[in-house]
Amino acid sequence: MIYTIAPVGGDFTSLQAAIDAAAPGDALRVKAGTYAERVVVHKDGLRILAEDGAVLTGSGCAKDTWPDGREKGTFLSATLLVLGEGVTVENLTVRNDAGDGREVGQAVAVYAAGDRGAWKNCRFIAHQDTLFCGPVMQKVLDEVVPRITEGVECVPSVGDCPPTRARQYFENCFIQGDVDFIFGPYRCWFEGCTLHMNARGGWYTAANTPEDQPWGLVFHRCRLTGECEAGAGKLGRPWRAYARTLFLACDMDEHVSPAGFEDWQNWDGVRAVTERCGEWGTTGVRGDLSTRHPGARRLTDGEAAGITPEIVLEGWRPK
Repeated sequence: MIYTIAPVGGDFTSLQAAIDAAAPGDALRVKAGTYAERVVVHKDGLRILAEDGAVLTGSGCAKDTWPDGREKGTFLSATLLVLGEGVTVENLTVRNDAGDGREVGQAVAVYAAGDRGAWKNCRFIAHQDTLFCGPVMQKVLDEVVPRITEGVECVPSVGDCPPTRARQYFENCFIQGDVDFIFGPYRCWFEGCTLHMNARGGWYTAANTPEDQPWGLVFHRCRLTGECEAGAGKLGRPWRAYARTLFLACDMDEHVSPAGFEDWQNWDGVRAVTERCGEWGTTGVRGDLSTRHPGARRLTDGEAAGITPEIVLEGWRPK
């Protein structure tokens, strides 16, 4: 079945209403327009196919509060939460308009929790913590009932989760933010994407890959740009001790720090950059690996050749 979502004249005016009505495997065609709603994709195999100019926007943030005054935190702030497996999203812009993290805290645009998520030609725009790729906590599921997916991966803490096989693939996407704006424990491949740092500066990534998991965030032929001062964008910092983040054949402009990765010394002093973080074939203004953090790995040609989407994503790659 194919449904059309449009501000006027479609089957639905709300993307959430269309998802609720759809069956697994259906296609949702999203016409140009701005859809101000927070959306949960709780069906497997859905294809969300957007036109140019289709924008999903929300303004949830970590400092939103429950009736008793407690803050909701990062993981209840997402504009788009995907719980279903095998979900494809194309050409959609997803924003979190809550604002600067120094005022509102973390504010997630996309929370990719299902396995085998495929994202092509999308735009994710926010400030702190734009894109999270990882499992859900019980409080997140409790918030979205009855829109839950049977068997969805649930953990007590997304910071210290067990090894996961869940995978996400991003191709030709534009991802904008500042502090730790691509983060999480999942196995993710980013192909030909642009990572754009806001004026605040910060860290492009913050992985928390489990110790026994071989792959985390891998960026291939991506471009790193920014609006911050030159050198104010760091490649990443380890959210947990075994962060696994690689940049392969990526082009980096002057906004990237000459040191590349950075230890999270301002938190607890023990989350150090190790050889699980590394680069190969970097080009552009910041292509000189000799200035990088001494703990990060400079991959050999042979090592880099053995890192492919099929290896990182355990034999799966979307068509």
